[in-house]
Amino acid sequence: MLRVKLFQSSRRLFEGTATQVVLPAEAGELAVLDCHAPMLCALAEGVVRIDEVHFPVRDGIVFVARNLVTIVTH
Repeated sequence: MLRVKLFQSSRRLFEGTATQVVLPAEAGELAVLDCHAPMLCALAEGVVRIDEVHFPVRDGIVFVARNLVTIVTH
Protein backbone atom coordinates (compact mmCIF):
# COMPACT_ATOMS: atom_id res chain seq x y z
CA MET A 1 0.00 0.00 0.00
CA LEU A 2 1.29 3.46 -0.92
CA ARG A 3 1.08 6.51 1.31
CA VAL A 4 0.29 9.54 -0.83
CA LYS A 5 0.50 13.28 -0.16
CA LEU A 6 -0.60 15.78 -2.80
CA PHE A 7 0.03 19.50 -2.30
CA GLN A 8 -1.04 22.33 -4.58
CA SER A 9 -0.21 26.00 -3.96
CA SER A 10 0.64 25.53 -0.27
CA ARG A 11 -2.47 23.51 0.55
CA ARG A 12 -2.97 19.79 0.95
CA LEU A 13 -5.39 18.33 -1.61
CA PHE A 14 -4.98 14.68 -0.64
CA GLU A 15 -3.36 12.63 2.08
CA GLY A 16 -4.06 8.93 2.43
CA THR A 17 -3.30 5.49 1.07
CA ALA A 18 -3.63 4.10 -2.44
CA THR A 19 -2.81 0.99 -4.42
CA GLN A 20 -1.76 2.97 -7.53
CA VAL A 21 -0.82 6.52 -8.52
CA VAL A 22 -0.72 7.52 -12.20
CA LEU A 23 1.17 10.70 -13.03
CA PRO A 24 1.55 12.90 -16.14
CA ALA A 25 5.36 12.85 -16.29
CA GLU A 26 7.20 14.97 -18.85
CA ALA A 27 8.30 11.80 -20.69
CA GLY A 28 4.78 10.29 -20.66
CA GLU A 29 2.34 8.70 -18.23
CA LEU A 30 3.96 7.04 -15.22
CA ALA A 31 2.38 4.54 -12.83
CA VAL A 32 3.65 4.11 -9.27
CA LEU A 33 2.82 0.86 -7.50
CA ASP A 34 3.79 -0.72 -4.17
CA CYS A 35 7.59 -1.07 -3.69
CA HIS A 36 8.41 1.32 -6.54
CA ALA A 37 12.09 2.29 -6.83
CA PRO A 38 13.00 5.69 -5.36
CA MET A 39 12.71 8.51 -7.89
CA LEU A 40 12.34 12.24 -8.43
CA CYS A 41 10.41 13.25 -11.55
CA ALA A 42 9.07 16.43 -13.19
CA LEU A 43 5.35 16.52 -13.98
CA ALA A 44 3.68 17.93 -17.08
CA GLU A 45 0.16 19.28 -17.49
CA GLY A 46 -2.43 16.55 -17.09
CA VAL A 47 -4.27 14.56 -14.46
CA VAL A 48 -2.89 12.88 -11.34
CA ARG A 49 -4.92 9.74 -10.61
CA ILE A 50 -4.81 8.35 -7.09
CA ASP A 51 -6.79 5.13 -7.38
CA GLU A 52 -10.20 6.45 -8.57
CA VAL A 53 -9.69 10.11 -7.54
CA HIS A 54 -8.50 12.57 -10.22
CA PHE A 55 -6.69 15.91 -9.77
CA PRO A 56 -5.86 18.19 -12.74
CA VAL A 57 -2.35 19.71 -12.59
CA ARG A 58 -0.33 22.17 -14.68
CA ASP A 59 3.15 21.03 -13.65
CA GLY A 60 5.12 20.02 -10.57
CA ILE A 61 7.37 17.36 -9.13
CA VAL A 62 6.93 13.96 -7.53
CA PHE A 63 9.22 12.21 -5.08
CA VAL A 64 8.86 8.48 -4.40
CA ALA A 65 10.70 6.66 -1.59
CA ARG A 66 9.80 3.81 0.77
CA ASN A 67 6.16 3.59 -0.44
CA LEU A 68 5.63 7.33 0.17
CA VAL A 69 4.58 9.37 -2.89
CA THR A 70 4.88 13.13 -2.37
CA ILE A 71 3.46 15.30 -5.15
CA VAL A 72 3.83 19.09 -5.29
CA THR A 73 1.97 20.83 -8.13
CA HIS A 74 0.72 24.16 -9.44
